[in-house]
Amino acid sequence: MELVFAGFGGQGVLTLGLIFSQIAMEKGKNVTWMPAYGPTMRGGKAYSVVKFSDEQIGGPDMEEVDVLVAMNEPSLEYAKLVKPGGLIAINSDAVNDNVEVRDDVEVMRIPFMTLSSEANNKKGANIVAGGAIIGKTKMFDLETTKKVLRAFFEDKGKSKFVESNEAALMKGYKS
Repeated sequence: MELVFAGFGGQGVLTLGLIFSQIAMEKGKNVTWMPAYGPTMRGGKAYSVVKFSDEQIGGPDMEEVDVLVAMNEPSLEYAKLVKPGGLIAINSDAVNDNVEVRDDVEVMRIPFMTLSSEANNKKGANIVAGGAIIGKTKMFDLETTKKVLRAFFEDKGKSKFVESNEAALMKGYKS
């Protein structure tokens, strides 16, 4: 499975990639995670690539993307790398509905920022996106996801955000 989380720096695409890679490791998969960001972390172009498999993984580069999370319109440049039949999750709060995307992929348009605000987590749009992907694809079970999400923020000394991140996750999962 190959996933790309793309957006501007500060939108949490590197964090979301780390969380997904940790969930995959928890499930016993071979995993790679590759972050990339421009010269200015906040506001510059950023993405992370996560690959996981039962088999050995050759490298972390974008090759045949199964899932793309596009947090903003410039991130749709990676749509050309999504396999036919793949999934593109678009942050409809930041990408116009009239922006056309390939017709050989499944497209989900979800207001990640609106849903994160509804979960009392204004910075949790990335977590909403993760929940939406997991809810749609069922690539990970919800309990393992919650366990890893909780541990991720607790290990960073951010326990006070666990509850609001779980709420954001569920907003996405149910969308």
